[in-house]
Order: sequence, then structure tokens, then C-alpha cells
Amino acid sequence: MAAVLGLSLLALIVCLIFDYHAVLLVDGRMSMSISLSEEEDLQLEAQLKSLNKLPTKTVHADWGDIYDCIEFHKQPAFDHPSIKKHEILISNESLPSKSKTTTLFRGIDGCPEGTVPIRRTTKEDLIRARTLSSPLSSWDAHGDIQYRAGYTLAVPGQQFYGGSGTVNIWNPQVEADQFSSAEIALKGGPNEQVNGIKFGWMVNPQLYGDYLTRGFAYWTGDGSHKTGCYNTLCAGYVQVHERYTPDILFTQTSIIGLTQVDIKVEISLERDTGKWWLILQDNIRMGYWPTKLFPLFQPGVDYIYWGGRVKSGKDGAVPPMCSGRRPQPSTKITGYFLELQYKDKNGNVLKPQNQDMEVTNDCIQTYSAKYYAKHNQIKFGGAPYDGVTSRCYS
Repeated sequence: MAAVLGLSLLALIVCLIFDYHAVLLVDGRMSMSISLSEEEDLQLEAQLKSLNKLPTKTVHADWGDIYDCIEFHKQPAFDHPSIKKHEILISNESLPSKSKTTTLFRGIDGCPEGTVPIRRTTKEDLIRARTLSSPLSSWDAHGDIQYRAGYTLAVPGQQFYGGSGTVNIWNPQVEADQFSSAEIALKGGPNEQVNGIKFGWMVNPQLYGDYLTRGFAYWTGDGSHKTGCYNTLCAGYVQVHERYTPDILFTQTSIIGLTQVDIKVEISLERDTGKWWLILQDNIRMGYWPTKLFPLFQPGVDYIYWGGRVKSGKDGAVPPMCSGRRPQPSTKITGYFLELQYKDKNGNVLKPQNQDMEVTNDCIQTYSAKYYAKHNQIKFGGAPYDGVTSRCYS
């Protein structure tokens, strides 16, 4: 009975938001139909045709996603007007050597050599993504939409050419119109036109149609007004790895007071090629963003943010961040980023200085963040009070 009531509530919420005809949970995934005008439907079909290239092979992942094996230079990234004429000759662009297999997240097996896996985009994916692609809801939102709890590195007059950290992974419980995540974000320029790249993990039914913990990447070159998207939902991000993609499914998550599951994440500029690389663990070079996508990187970034980010529902209620616990001395209780580092203009890898780290907290009623300079780590998290719906107020 509880499951039926939960499904009915889910359907009601999403219908009110999107004017859906129906919302169903099929094999744990959210499926939807929506009333579209003929013009809107044609636009979506054109976008799908652009994103879903003719594959050399198709792989059906056992968690429900479909991945197409696309020849490297035919992937959607190279449809972006800024990188159509890529500076590096096609004959010189090469895939990396195969990295060691990890059990932390799932890979896409079986793509032929010279191809990369690209998650097949559905019309439902594009419809759900509309709710996440406005200037407010995709980057540095305030008010009653998105809330951060973490720390920002900023030094007047100094730019950064990369950032990294080790983040623990959770599976917080969210509603259908909420999300909860942890991220490292590099950005430059004013908020209204911010250029930025971010990567992390999230539970986001509006993006993925399920309640699993997945990776995500996001970029924008103008504050999300006309550019940018998650993962490969638009041209720009170049997939390089033969198995691992930004939307990876994490097979393990942390448990309060017990085993902590974490992953090292790095985003850094390779200055001689102009590539902002996404690197996981120590050797998984997943892909990159050409620097031409970011006109306000000069060529480095102004800020690096490490911490959590959540999205409230339309009723204003906010979800748990990470474990749902506020920072505590034990690293087994709350969200964390360990081993914080940044790269300077000379390529030196350095630790942040205490005086350069500023707390970023958009909802002090519910979330907290604390920086431990001695141990070079950030802890963050929080949740609604037990039995009480919590809301944030700016």
C-alpha cells in the first residue's frame, strides 16, 4: 500500500510540474510522456538525431541504459561550432592506453577499438533535462532552488589551472523533483556569465530517471544561458576513455559509521593542447573539454569549489546532503573531500592555504561545512530535522 501511495504522489508531483500524461516506474527507472506542440516535438527529434550518432555497435547495460559505440571523431562533441575545426589533426588524436579495471563503478564493455561509449539519449531524457538547464537551476543558484555547503578557494589576482580532491560517495534519499550531490567545480567570470566545469556524484531522478548514485559532468561557457549541459546531452565534452563515461554508475556507496567509499577526482588544464581533462583515481583519463568552450578562462579559473549541492523540490523541501549528518570529527559520519590540491600557472601542485579558503553555505538552517586546514580536508552535510520538513531561506 505504501508503495502505491508513493507512486501516486510521485505521479501527482511530476504532473503538476510538467503537465505529464503519465509517470511510471519501470525496472526502477522513471518513464514519462508529455504533451508537446508539433514544433517542440520536431525540435526534440532534431536534437536526438544530432546526439545519437550511427553506432558501430550497441551495448545494453544491465542497469537499463543503452550505450552506442561511436567512432571517436564522429561523437557529438565535435558538432560544437567552437571545436569543429579542432586544432589537433585527426591523425594525431589518439585514445589512451587501457587503464586498470576498477570495481568502484561500472564500465561499458565491448566497444570496438577506435570507438567510445556514448549513452543513448531518449526524448524523456531531454524533457527531464529541461528542468535542469536554466541559468538558475544549473550553476550557482540561490534562493529556493539549489543550495551548496562546502568551501571555495579564491586568491585575488591569482588563477588556477586545475583542482583535485578525494570525495566519499553516498546514496541519499531524494524525492522525484529533488537532487543531492557532491562536486568539485572550477569557474571563472561573473556569476551571470560564469564559465565553469564540474564533476561529482549525484542522485538525480530528473536527470537520470532513477534513484541510483551516478557520476555527472557539467559545463557552461555563459552562465548556462545558451551553452552547456550535463554529460553528453549537448556537443562540447569529448569522450576519450573506452569504458568509463561521466554518467558512470557507482556500485558501492558509503555507510554511516562503517566503510567509506571514495574516489579521487581531478580537473586540470593541459596547456600545450588546451584540454581541460577529467581524470578519476590516478590514471583514468575519461575525457576533456576544449578550452575554446570557455571564453572567460584567462586561461585559468578564478575559483575552485569543493562540497555538496542539493536541489529543493517545488514545495521548497530540501533533501539530505551526503549521509544527512552535519560535519563531525569522524570521517565515517558525513560527506568529505580529502587531499585538496590545486595547480598553479607553472604546473606546481599545491595545497590550499587556510586564509584562501572561504566557507560557502546557502542554507545554514540545514547544512554545514567545516574546513580542517591541518588535515587538508572538508566535511559537509546535513538533512531535514527528524519528522520535520525543512526549507531554506535566503
